[in-house]
Amino acid sequence: MENTNQSNVSSISMSDFTAIQQAVHRMVKDKKKKGQQVLTTSAAPSICSIDAIGKALLQPELASFYTDLSNYGERALNDSLPSLSFGLYRKFGDTGERKLYEDAYFERRGRVAAVALLAVHSNAAGWIETLEDMLWDVCGEYTWCLPAHLGTGGVEQVNGNIDLFAAETVHMLAEIVTIHADRLDPRIIQRIRAEAERRIFTPLYREQRTYHWQDADHNWSAVCSGCCGMAGLLLLEEEEILVESVGQTIRSMQAFLSGYGMDGGCAEGIGYWVYGFGYFVYYADMLSEYSEGELDLLNGSKIAAIAAFPMRVHLSGGTFVNYSDSAEQQEIPSGLLSLLASRFGIQVDLPFHIPLFADDPCHRWAHLLRNVMWSSPAMVLQEAGSAPAERGIILHDLGWMIGKGSLDSASADVTGDEPLAVAFSVKAGHNDEPHNHNDLGQFMIHCGGENILCDPGAGLYTQTYFAPGREQLFHISSSGHSVPRIEGKEQSSGREAQAQVLEADVSDDGCTLDAHLELTAAYPEAASLARYTRQFHWIGSANDARSVAELRLVDRFQWRNRAGSSSGTLYSVGELQRPSVTERFMSRKVPEKVHDGQIQWHGEQATVCMTYDAAQWHADIEIINTVDHDNVPVTFYRTSLEWREQSDNSSAGSGETDLLETMCELKFTIEPK
Repeated sequence: MENTNQSNVSSISMSDFTAIQQAVHRMVKDKKKKGQQVLTTSAAPSICSIDAIGKALLQPELASFYTDLSNYGERALNDSLPSLSFGLYRKFGDTGERKLYEDAYFERRGRVAAVALLAVHSNAAGWIETLEDMLWDVCGEYTWCLPAHLGTGGVEQVNGNIDLFAAETVHMLAEIVTIHADRLDPRIIQRIRAEAERRIFTPLYREQRTYHWQDADHNWSAVCSGCCGMAGLLLLEEEEILVESVGQTIRSMQAFLSGYGMDGGCAEGIGYWVYGFGYFVYYADMLSEYSEGELDLLNGSKIAAIAAFPMRVHLSGGTFVNYSDSAEQQEIPSGLLSLLASRFGIQVDLPFHIPLFADDPCHRWAHLLRNVMWSSPAMVLQEAGSAPAERGIILHDLGWMIGKGSLDSASADVTGDEPLAVAFSVKAGHNDEPHNHNDLGQFMIHCGGENILCDPGAGLYTQTYFAPGREQLFHISSSGHSVPRIEGKEQSSGREAQAQVLEADVSDDGCTLDAHLELTAAYPEAASLARYTRQFHWIGSANDARSVAELRLVDRFQWRNRAGSSSGTLYSVGELQRPSVTERFMSRKVPEKVHDGQIQWHGEQATVCMTYDAAQWHADIEIINTVDHDNVPVTFYRTSLEWREQSDNSSAGSGETDLLETMCELKFTIEPK
């Protein structure tokens, strides 16, 4: 059994500050004993070994990556870096538009990264000279932060500010200058050290300014502290300041981990798991190497659970559960995946794929270099067969429930096709999560590598997206999710809007999932609503008659009567008028109204069919044209069921509670084409 002191986060805490001091002292003493300076090839950590990088780039599994890198690098070699002009800088403060500046900013980072990697193999003076010019240019930027993180962008908001991308920049520069320490002009090295000191180390470690991200329980704490911490390990030489850097970083990493429950679930979604936990791992690896294993953050059952999160929410074909600001299709960095598979023995049910250089529009250096150095198809494929796949999953702390299964495809007997993976997921939680959407009770249906009933994921990041009133935006509002509108009201934001899980149970074989949620608190503005519950029953395996998966959904809305309503509502058991309810279902697939009482969505390999009581519910279909997170046009379809008032009183009472009730019972069947 695992030691309890390692079960929550890691074996290192701020109470072990003496151990941190001693470990850092030994790190510094060891370098001095060997006569090493910080910036020399011999002192470089393994991730920054120019010889190891050169060998890794020639591995056959990196051939496509290297071709893409070379094509990009050749253009970077011949074109000037895009300008970060004042005209671009001011746009966010003036209009809220951020993309034009960020496009130029990330293109600059991409070109630096490409030339730095390609220069490993080239002794031609042109490559190093171009790299030096690029590094000098980045050192001269007015700020390394994005304008979107600087308020109005005034000088007082720039000086000493450290955001995600200032931190990523100092980390990139520190690793590049370490890799090429023996080849770069000493004046370039001095400039980088000076800018790192002025922009990062002095305000953060010497002056010990307070930053909002230091105690954050989301990706900011891991990315900002991890990047600055790795740069500190590479560039700082004073033992006292290095101790401060390591201590601060470990404290921020523990704040980051506090945002995860013991189930390892990431409320921000799979994309931000890659970002936040990825940088946690990158720092932990470098710290462990520098301290010769004395300071090891990658241990404990909670860390193992977080590491397993992507595979637990992977549905099939590289498509994931994507609540919050995440995309359905998410590239997991192959280096990160390989390291975690090796360290924790994680079963990987994704095809092994090393992302191309151009796949990441932000060109994040940390991912790029570690994909080169750590990607191991042998390790991922070895772990892929190490354990049976999880089918039914309940993340109790996070409030996500996932039922999986498989169906025989229509052509399986003839072609030998693999069975179709099917899945269902529903979300509980609350409406004040990081990158929150107002989506309690949101669910999705998946088959054959695509989410047929889907989540909209992240919208385009603008000033409005993170400003007060953001819950009115389509991607964030409950109107963009498969949840009802009650009395004309959407779900409210805030921690008090919380789902209560009444039941969450998965069968032993993982193919059946039952979930029952109390969602009344999500609709405080629905004055007549006494109680709203949403109940699911999922069967993900084929029955005896045919290969069909099934989901049953029952929504119950109970209304206050006249006597029990402190607000004086007019609804009572003896009256036929009921408050309005509109059920809604989101898809990228075009809904087809087969007839009254039946609607279908046709996926690439399967059809989802919803049956409903047409006597009680009127169906309507809306087309919603919007843009996705990358500003690419996308069309969603919102299928609505509007309550029809009845001429009888068949569901007018509920016994002792004497409440009027509206009930919606739906059946979804998923059948291969």
